[in-house]
This record gives sequence, C-alpha cells and structure tokens, in this order.
Amino acid sequence: HERTQGETAVKDRYYLRLGDYEEYAGYNSKKDAIAAYKDVAEELGRYGQEIGATIHIAPSRMSLVDDPDFYLTLGPRGGVRCEKG
Repeated sequence: HERTQGETAVKDRYYLRLGDYEEYAGYNSKKDAIAAYKDVAEELGRYGQEIGATIHIAPSRMSLVDDPDFYLTLGPRGGVRCEKG
C-alpha cells in the first residue's frame, strides 16, 4: 500500500493482465500500464504475433475482480487502442 504521512486513503493501482495469463503486474498510473503493454505488443508484433490485454483498477492485488476496467489492443498504425470495459 502506498501511504504518505498523515494520509489514510490507499491509492488505486492499475493492474495489467496480458492475454490469458493469470498474472497481473501493478502500475502507479494508467499511462505506465499502457506503456508496458505497448512494449510487449510491439515486441510480439515483430514476430507476427498479437496479444491483447486488460487493465483492472484496484487498491490492492487482493481486491482485483475479473471484470476489466479497460481493454487494450495494438492498433494498425502502432498506437494502443484503449476501450472502457
């Protein structure tokens, strides 16, 4: 949990799930999660493979739910398409 002095609220994290993998990587911002996805998607694209991903917003890994907040795909011109879940 990320806390600052005198603060009791826990900041939400952005959990990235690549493809069908059951593992989630936590990031401090949506921008960071999208950048991590783009790195992986571009690397796989060099080998003719595609992968989608989802972002799940939650205060901790223990409070993650299956329903994603965003769906990510790599667009035809190399940008990341981000659609609300």
